[in-house]
Order: sequence, then structure tokens, then C-alpha cells
Amino acid sequence: MGLEEIVESLGGEIINVGKPVKTVTQAVKATKASTRQIIKSIVLISEKGPILAIVDGESKVSLEKIKQHFGEVRLATPEEVKEVTGFEVGGVSPVGIEIKTIVDPRVLENEFVIGGGGRIDKLCKLSPKKIVEYQKAEIIEIRE
Repeated sequence: MGLEEIVESLGGEIINVGKPVKTVTQAVKATKASTRQIIKSIVLISEKGPILAIVDGESKVSLEKIKQHFGEVRLATPEEVKEVTGFEVGGVSPVGIEIKTIVDPRVLENEFVIGGGGRIDKLCKLSPKKIVEYQKAEIIEIRE
């Protein structure tokens, strides 16, 4: 199943922005959503394999907090991101990637969130609860 089908099956939508959206600021401008409603899907490489870490747009991922759960961890290189997810940096979707997923609880305070849509010129709008269900994600406080 392709990303668009997954997002639609979860009651979400793909937003075709028509120009590159690589930062939280660009996503806010493109969608008129708040910074808290934008999510960042960050690919990490840990001792226990790759991890997809999802935080809200105001937060940074804390490698220290993640290390407490998964041992040594680092940011994936752009090549590793593409290899692990099939997406380029900036286009990583919060769903449809078959790796361990962890979501910061603050993400769940939103009715909907906007994240990567598979390409740098697309975003997806989804319920964070559906992201957690679909990815079988763990809810762990991972923001700095």
C-alpha cells in the first residue's frame, strides 16, 4: 500500500504544497497550522536498530532520553534515512515505515498533526492517535 492510501485509510490527507517544505517554519507558512501541530519525523540509528522518533515542531529530540531506552543512538545520515525509509530527508512520513516508532506525548495533545508527506513538496495531515495505532508506536517523553 502506498503512502497516500495509508494516510487516506487513517482518515488523513496528503497536502500537495507544490514547493519544497523542509523546515517547520515552511510547513507553518504552507498550512497555517501552529508550530505545535507540525511534527518532525526523525530517523535515528540505535544499537537495537533504526528508530523513527516523532516530536512536535517546537521541540528537539533528546538523544540522551532515547539512549536511556535504546542504548547508544545517533542521527541517521541522509543516505541512511533514504535506505531505511525510502524517503529523502524532509519528506519522511510519520506512517508507513516499518521500524520502531516512538512518539513524544506532547504530539498527542493535538487533534491533528502535519508531518512529512513522502516528498519534500508534500505534507500529510493525520490524527496523532492514528499514527500511534498504525505504527504500533511507544509513547515516551523524548523531547529536550
